[in-house]
Amino acid sequence: MNSSKDSQLKKMIDNEIKYIEEEKAVKTANEIYDLYTKLVEKIESKMYQNSPKIKAQVYVSFAYFLFSVAEYDYFFEMLIQAQNYGYPKDEIEELLWSALIEPNLPEFKEIYNANLQMLESHSYIDSEKIPAFEDLPFWLLPNGNQNEYYMYHKKTKKIQDKIILYQYKSISFVPTTDMLADYLIVENWNWANVFSYGHYAKKMRKESYIVINDILKSFSCLQGTLLTSSMLSHMFFFNTLAELETYIEHSNLSLPRNIINIDTPINSIQKVLDGIHKKRLIKEYRTGDRILLSVCIPSFNRGNRAYQNILSLLETYYDEEIEFIISNNGTQNETKSYYDRISKIDDARLTYFAYEENQGFAINCCKVCELAKGEYIMLLSDEDLIRFENLDKVMNNLYNAKDQLSIMRTSTSSQFNLVNVQANAGKEALGKFMLTSNYMSGFIMKNELLKKHKGIEYVKEHLSTNSACFFYPHMFWEILLCQYGAVRSTNLCLIEEGEAEKTEVPEVQVDGGEVRIPYYATFEGRLEQHKGFAHIFKDLEITKIDVKFFRHMYLMLSNKTLFLITISINTFYKKTDIDVARLYEDMYNALINEDLYNEILGPNNSGYKEDLKIIKQKYIQIKNQLNLNE
Repeated sequence: MNSSKDSQLKKMIDNEIKYIEEEKAVKTANEIYDLYTKLVEKIESKMYQNSPKIKAQVYVSFAYFLFSVAEYDYFFEMLIQAQNYGYPKDEIEELLWSALIEPNLPEFKEIYNANLQMLESHSYIDSEKIPAFEDLPFWLLPNGNQNEYYMYHKKTKKIQDKIILYQYKSISFVPTTDMLADYLIVENWNWANVFSYGHYAKKMRKESYIVINDILKSFSCLQGTLLTSSMLSHMFFFNTLAELETYIEHSNLSLPRNIINIDTPINSIQKVLDGIHKKRLIKEYRTGDRILLSVCIPSFNRGNRAYQNILSLLETYYDEEIEFIISNNGTQNETKSYYDRISKIDDARLTYFAYEENQGFAINCCKVCELAKGEYIMLLSDEDLIRFENLDKVMNNLYNAKDQLSIMRTSTSSQFNLVNVQANAGKEALGKFMLTSNYMSGFIMKNELLKKHKGIEYVKEHLSTNSACFFYPHMFWEILLCQYGAVRSTNLCLIEEGEAEKTEVPEVQVDGGEVRIPYYATFEGRLEQHKGFAHIFKDLEITKIDVKFFRHMYLMLSNKTLFLITISINTFYKKTDIDVARLYEDMYNALINEDLYNEILGPNNSGYKEDLKIIKQKYIQIKNQLNLNE
């Protein structure tokens, strides 16, 4: 543009601005606003496309008017436009300083220092680079709306972002890779993002570890509004990933594996977490005092299966939250060398124990539980594997319910397809869950309750006299703990059942030796187990104070025994020439024997005849199903 035309355009605009100034004395604010709006339309036309100074002059004039009528938000919009068209920075700063910055400095400094004290006193921050108020690179410019400000950069002398302090948007879903893990939020500076995702994590009952890359800009926001402890709860702030790494690697905290990445390449974040995880696999770096789940494997004569299972388990990304315990029950067969391999594995999560001689299944179960340090113990057969895709969900359920949950039953790939059910401690839990855990793998129990109520000691003390303790110690523990906490089953399939191998249990030869039956599955074995569980019932706290419920439990046991005998008939006895109808009748007569009933429930119990009728109905029903009628 030539200078004469530029001068002519400027003169025209000067006259229009002068006219508007004169009209302010006689026109309303809305009318003046309309005049400025029309003037802005004119200067943004093609005629003025090469006249930035003229545009800047109009926007500054408009801004002054808006400030005078307390339209502060529009004031900043016009001032930013003037700034963008090159209006002198020093003149803009002079206006802002006298009108908005200097009058608010004492209050902003007081708010800032109070916010720092809040963060530090509640251990919400672990940073050595907290700036002093005077070192903050930004001033906040209030726009008249609550908690709304524009940020003014001191060095560049520019008005920058408009912010709404501490406002967060409700987030209904965030991609979560690990249901148990806390959240790592990597943010540049914006508190709105911090609180939005932090609030979501808190709603999920998780902590948020927040890395703020531009801490100077972020902390400049703390001049405006006071923080509260409720806003900051479950949040911890860091200036760099390196600070976060130092903080976590010297603690027993779970790794925040759910990454919400705003501003940093995901690979660099994952590298930090992977490094901490690898260190925790080394014994001197593991604290081991925050274990949620102890995976316990009693093993015997299956070293190859046990070794492969351990290698699979050690692939999990959990470290401080989990441990693996295996007890070799005196193996002497060809798989012994695999146990030696397990003993040499260098992983801080693994505990290996070996008996010199076979102590029996129950003692081996007791041993792994004795060694367990986790809040919960999960028993796992050496041939069964854990499905890692559901492990985080199961562990999260345990974590969220650990104050009330005594037992959790998980589904398996074949034998146990459970539904989501929870029962309260006592009668409800026993009524729904007792005598249902024949399959050991995936059975989870509260460690503290097991040891408080001497569940391990009971098994050891009654091992030689109680067949139930000998063959099914975990079923006794389920009955015991049902009294003291809620019990939950889940449809989450945690256990991938392996191919069953021959077990080292006593067998009985029948039908001339042609058929071999595990002793626990024989009629005699089932009757011994029946008596064993009945005596366990008798020793429970709950049955000592409620005889009527004791009778109910005994009826449930009788039905269970009849059911197990049915399985034995179909699986084994029907392959023989034995008169199974006669055997079944003998078993029934043993169950309804009045002397046994009185031995368990007490002499002269008035409920015998009534209970006898119920047991008989079940017996006839199953007998008909088996087609054992004469």
